[in-house]
Amino acid sequence: MTSFPNIVASGSGEDFPMPFGVLTLRITGEQTAGALSVVDAVLNPGALGAAPHIHHGHEEYFLIGSGLVTFDTPTGPVEIGPGGSVEIGPGGSVAVPRGQAHGFRNLADEPAHLTMLFTPAGYENYFRTAAEAFASGEPLTPELLNALRAHHQTVPATL
Repeated sequence: MTSFPNIVASGSGEDFPMPFGVLTLRITGEQTAGALSVVDAVLNPGALGAAPHIHHGHEEYFLIGSGLVTFDTPTGPVEIGPGGSVEIGPGGSVAVPRGQAHGFRNLADEPAHLTMLFTPAGYENYFRTAAEAFASGEPLTPELLNALRAHHQTVPATL
């Protein structure tokens, strides 16, 4: 980490077109000495953001900027009971501790924008690797994504 602030101007960052929309790496572990990474995502209408999975190496936080994002968890918020799905709209947030199964998708008819924070950093490298595979023409099959996630202590889950 440098001894001066890392400033990422609006419209900057590493952009990765993906089958579901676009990912933008805003702040990476290289910029925070591994403490935190920040990734923006635009999910196209009807897109799967992530199939159910469990992170064992980091926490994940979501901030919804626009649109609606449907989150699936085995232990749902009080208002939806144990397990299920909940739609989170603009201004909403979700905190996912290590070891908690979750997945998310955009079931709406308009794009959704969300910001994901990872502590500690490192999971942004999963996105880089998946984007490189997609850019090279490799299909992003569930098997490939699970193999790439495994390098970051993340495993598939059943909800």
